[in-house]
Amino acid sequence: MTALTTDSLDTEREMYATLMETNGEECESWYYFVSYASNREALEYLKAQIDEIEMYILDDLSTFDIELEHLISAESAKQMTKLELNSVMFHRKFDGKLEHINIGLKKKDSNEKRIERINQALGMGSIEDYIGEEDIDSEDLASDSDDEEGLVESDHSDDEDLIPLPLGELSLETTSVDSDALVVAETQSAGSAQVAPEKKKKKKKKKN
Repeated sequence: MTALTTDSLDTEREMYATLMETNGEECESWYYFVSYASNREALEYLKAQIDEIEMYILDDLSTFDIELEHLISAESAKQMTKLELNSVMFHRKFDGKLEHINIGLKKKDSNEKRIERINQALGMGSIEDYIGEEDIDSEDLASDSDDEEGLVESDHSDDEDLIPLPLGELSLETTSVDSDALVVAETQSAGSAQVAPEKKKKKKKKKN
């Protein structure tokens, strides 16, 4: 058996397990990073229960998976919380003590019932009910002003491009369009000058 050195223990304390929730209604996956060393037993207990459920999307409920073999560093976990890929909830990092979570699975439960039970316990980020010390920066907290910005009506016309070209590209495109229009106009002008319209001859009336 390999003895654990002080350095290896310190490294283990800095590693994080990952609990993933994937929601059927929101079509998003949320990662919850939990400090591993101080929560090993609670995490293994949670994994044992998750492994008893055949996960698949059921209506608007979530599926869950947990990774205890491949841990990630505190730095990586923190960086993941900064990703702005989701619209409902960001990934989250927890440094506190995790409670032993009893999902309440019963031997008589159907698989769908088990999915419902784990959603009642952990669905929509409810892991926060069992662990504290979330590592979140004040700049990442949602504010009322953020919600109000989305309600401000645009003063621009509906006919304008949703995503305009960059300024440099826009000027080039405008020049190109103007040049093409000028060439067409000159061609039409030249054509009208070279080909004169044919005059119709009047028929002479016959004398009686």
